Amino acid sequence: MDAVIITKMVDAMHLQQDDVVLINEWCEEKSADLQRFADAIKRKGCKCHTIVFSEEYQLELVEKYAQGLDDAWFEPYSDVTVVIDMMERPIGLPPQSLQQERYPIFGRILQDLFGFMGSHEKMIQITMPPADDIAMAERITKALDVDYEQLDKACREKVAELGDKQIFTITTGENCKLHMETTGREWNVDAGEGAFPCGEIYIAPLEEETNGSIFFPTFIIEGIGSFDDVILKIEDGCVVDSNCEPLNQFLNQQDEGARVVGELGIGMNPAVEFSGTGADLDEDALGTFHIGLGMNFMFGGKNNCRFHMDFVTTGVIQ
Repeated sequence: MDAVIITKMVDAMHLQQDDVVLINEWCEEKSADLQRFADAIKRKGCKCHTIVFSEEYQLELVEKYAQGLDDAWFEPYSDVTVVIDMMERPIGLPPQSLQQERYPIFGRILQDLFGFMGSHEKMIQITMPPADDIAMAERITKALDVDYEQLDKACREKVAELGDKQIFTITTGENCKLHMETTGREWNVDAGEGAFPCGEIYIAPLEEETNGSIFFPTFIIEGIGSFDDVILKIEDGCVVDSNCEPLNQFLNQQDEGARVVGELGIGMNPAVEFSGTGADLDEDALGTFHIGLGMNFMFGGKNNCRFHMDFVTTGVIQ
């Protein structure tokens, strides 16, 4: 990745000079970008640790820590204040060569890792441009190469424009209207201090106060498939039905809280082109909005469940 883009990203993180940063690189093998990020962070006056969670290193952890990670493993990182995950591969996937009977050990290690990483006030996740998908790499790089000061300003101006509005009506399709209430909840801004690529404002609606229907020309369920012209019916904050049977079956298999409308997000990044293919980038695209089903307790809501999935569309929010 271009060093200039990395410098812009680090500037947008708003690190303090006394911060101690831990960068976790989730990858097949260590990349030159890890050192570029570390160098940019050190130029801010911060101390920086790095861990390369390669396939080889994860296998090594499984062999050494059958009962989970011990205190000695965490000791070198006891001074960490900021955690950054560089994701060149999804976090949590077991190494390809790991024997299936050792998956429970890997699961215990992940639980310990996530518990430690999640205990820090600032956590940042970076989706890196994939080496095996040129088109997606170009989209991600374009989304990352943005004026972060202007993006932050635009996000905050949008929040100010919404003001103290607490009742929203969202119109999609020909005649679908969704009514949502956010009384007592605050908008959050994602312009570089939570995830990269970034560019959205989002809020946790009241969990029992979303009613109506919402239309998606294309509805993507990760790992299941893509479906056209999907309408969700929502009552008292929960999805009670849809015209998409695979979605109904999918939700029946999730935690009870997975049906809760837990998020309203508005895309604000002008460098993201809406693809309509369910790519993670779509939710940041200027002119889109998304609803998130499931967990929202981490950003002002009350729904504490393991499930969270965003679904992106376009429409009118009033």
